[in-house]
Amino acid sequence: MKGMAQSHYRLGMNYYHGKGVDRNYAEAFKWFQLAAQENYPRALFMIGRMYTSGRAVTADPAEAAQWYLRAAELGYARAQNLLGQLYLKGQGVPTDNDQALKWFRQAAGQNFSDAQYNLGLMYAKGLSVEKDTIAAMDWWSKAADQGNAKVQFTLGHMYLHGKGIKRNYTRARQLFLQAAKQNLSTAQYHLGIMYLHGTGVLENPREARKWLENAARQNHLEAQYRVARLLFKGDPEQRDPGVAFHWYRAAASGGHLAATVALGLLYAKGIGTDPDLQQAYACWSTAAEAENADAQYNLGVMSANGKGVTRDYDIARKWWTRAADHGHTKAQYCLGIMYSTGTGVAQDVDEALRWKEAAELWESLG
Repeated sequence: MKGMAQSHYRLGMNYYHGKGVDRNYAEAFKWFQLAAQENYPRALFMIGRMYTSGRAVTADPAEAAQWYLRAAELGYARAQNLLGQLYLKGQGVPTDNDQALKWFRQAAGQNFSDAQYNLGLMYAKGLSVEKDTIAAMDWWSKAADQGNAKVQFTLGHMYLHGKGIKRNYTRARQLFLQAAKQNLSTAQYHLGIMYLHGTGVLENPREARKWLENAARQNHLEAQYRVARLLFKGDPEQRDPGVAFHWYRAAASGGHLAATVALGLLYAKGIGTDPDLQQAYACWSTAAEAENADAQYNLGVMSANGKGVTRDYDIARKWWTRAADHGHTKAQYCLGIMYSTGTGVAQDVDEALRWKEAAELWESLG
């Protein structure tokens, strides 16, 4: 039926998102196909997405690219931008920076902010164009002015570190704030760090905690670790061991080594949680196997003192040696004492002196 393309497309979107009907990708695909028969660009684009994701059809990057191309040739900016990305990455089409540049330019010319960002990247990296930081900044500024959070963060990061432009903390904070208000976790994290250290702003632990926790709730690992540190050992008015334990545990579960070591300390001392030496040992074992020197040192202490584990000087020496090889001065001193007193090893004055001198050297370098 002619002239029904928009209605068919909307019905397809309802099925695609489960809006007012049960989600049904097969039904969505059927209605998108009907709209596509009239060359409705958005329907062509959605069919491409379904071939990309493999919803209701077998995933086929090359087939997806053909549908994106049809939509792009009809002037659909979203398809033009995505097609440019495919050419840039060589997904479903041969890698071709010239084609990527062509489609980014067409979409950017329609004020499509994602394409303006991508076009800026082309200029920043010198891909199919002469490297031009000013042109890159121009395109990124246009995208940022449209509220593109990703671009606002990119520009903010450049101003913060003075990359390609003069460092400007005030402008960085403004851009991070704009992106942070759109719930971009990386912007929230950087904004929190600025307030935490007083970088270009007055140091403000409360404001730092607010933005770091916003990022942490979105599983930003470094934000989880930083807010935990703030609540554990930062500003006295902000200290909250129970919440610090929560965020250390969240970051540790995501594989953050420093958080894993800190979590072990909280378990060992019963800070923010009940004392649990077995949990402390488990945390430190995980970090120690990943070559974290602090965790290796702590395991050596537990083994030497017989706290939470059976006293075993051989194991203590093993962990202290691994930590000492990383330059951990406390571990080096402990090894020196072991060899000096003959605790768990044959007394060896030369070996004791070697580790004592190594510790002093590392301390002087620090």
